Amino acid sequence: MYCAGVQVIKPMRSLGVEEVERLYRTNLVAPTLFAAAFGSARVSTRDAVFCAVSSVAAQRPEPAIVPYAASKAGLDALIKGLARELAPRRAVGVAPGWLDTEMTQAHARLYGAEFKEALEKRSPAGAATVESVVDAIAFLMSSQARHVTGEILRVDGGAVL
Repeated sequence: MYCAGVQVIKPMRSLGVEEVERLYRTNLVAPTLFAAAFGSARVSTRDAVFCAVSSVAAQRPEPAIVPYAASKAGLDALIKGLARELAPRRAVGVAPGWLDTEMTQAHARLYGAEFKEALEKRSPAGAATVESVVDAIAFLMSSQARHVTGEILRVDGGAVL
């Protein structure tokens, strides 16, 4: 299970090299190295599951989070490729929409009560929660999903942009 990520919220023209390198090291390079180890018979069994947390931003990039979205799109490609290269081991992912986490709480001025209220209105099934993401991960890693591989499950309450 790979569940680490960083996000930089600012226009591309304002990004520094160090910020981009940190973002890609955390969001893409680290899971790639983790996956390389995971593929070893000394580290995992044939029925093991590689699961990583991506983001809906991989498919729906927004202004001010373009490098984050690109790193998550790379993670999605990694998951899909791993499913083929590491079979019979499975590779799956979960792509949450916006979640109330330490990462998003660090941007309280952007994600205040007004934002959360608008998100709830745009999400027919209700805004996603950390608990709903955990439930999705547990399902994907369970024997009930033993024939699911190479898929990234969107968990965003059906949010409409």
